[in-house]
Amino acid sequence: MALAFSEDYIAKIRRMFGLNLYEAKVWLALLSQGKSTSGKLSEIANVPKSRAYDILVSLENGGFVTRELGRPISYKAIPPAELIEKLEEKAKEGLDQKMEKLKKLKNSTAVEDLQNLYNKGIKFVEEGRVASSYQGLDSIYFRVKKSIKGAKNEIVLITTEKSLEKKISALGRALKQAKASNVVVHVYAPVKDVNEAVANEIKQFGKLSKTDIDIGRFIIVDSNEVFIFTENEEETHPSNEVVLHIKGKYLPEKLKKLVSSHAARE
Repeated sequence: MALAFSEDYIAKIRRMFGLNLYEAKVWLALLSQGKSTSGKLSEIANVPKSRAYDILVSLENGGFVTRELGRPISYKAIPPAELIEKLEEKAKEGLDQKMEKLKKLKNSTAVEDLQNLYNKGIKFVEEGRVASSYQGLDSIYFRVKKSIKGAKNEIVLITTEKSLEKKISALGRALKQAKASNVVVHVYAPVKDVNEAVANEIKQFGKLSKTDIDIGRFIIVDSNEVFIFTENEEETHPSNEVVLHIKGKYLPEKLKKLVSSHAARE
């Protein structure tokens, strides 16, 4: 009689116990019989007879079945509750061995060499001022806020009239925290009339200055990193917004001079 379990059930057993398809089928067949031979199990599980013996050896090595000598050789399933206890004990032993190995590795010269290699690589990256890019406003604002939280001296936020309210809404809390850490915050935008609520919000963390033209959208942190929004906001869905994150002093300083040259005189 062939195995009567559904494919979904067999797949579930495979995931639970880390078995391949044939192992799962043979094990389930043996559980349904209690005790059986290799030939009989191959028929019930519908697996090739030439593979049945190797499959049972694999299950035996894994602790799922035991072999009973005789003619012919028969196999007996381990009770599932007992199997779980054995697997749990084996897992604990394996974990203890791994922990012991990691402890030995922790202070080894091999790890020290690898750490030195990593440090050397990081130094190359920092010297190269490699640029990163992020897509989607949620991801972008997460990265920007992370930099704002680490700011020490100054944050310059340049945006458009259309984006001013959105930027303040998204970054306002982080900017207030920056001000509390004595970071100076400047906001620039080509606005004519500022919404009173937005204006009051900006006053809580910094100063808003009007520009005579639309310069674009970018955020400068501590004069050594800049986030540049590359897309046209009127034609781009928030999920498709892209920002370039560039570290280094040259570009931020040049952008600050550009902004200052177009800021309205007060």
